[in-house]
Amino acid sequence: MSRTSDLDERLNKLYADYMGHLHGCAPCQQENYCSTGTRMRPAWKSAQAASIQAYREAHTERSQRRAM
Repeated sequence: MSRTSDLDERLNKLYADYMGHLHGCAPCQQENYCSTGTRMRPAWKSAQAASIQAYREAHTERSQRRAM
């Protein structure tokens, strides 16, 4: 597996876990806050950023190979 697909897989799992938590957590639904949701949100955002960065790097690398 490539770095991008590994990160995409991680992102999908984190997003599913995060959304599952939000769906079943009364404090998050009523107040948009709980300690678990607060910890999960940055992990999901971090994985999302890493996945986007890996995609951009792969895209740039492909573009540079085509230009040669």
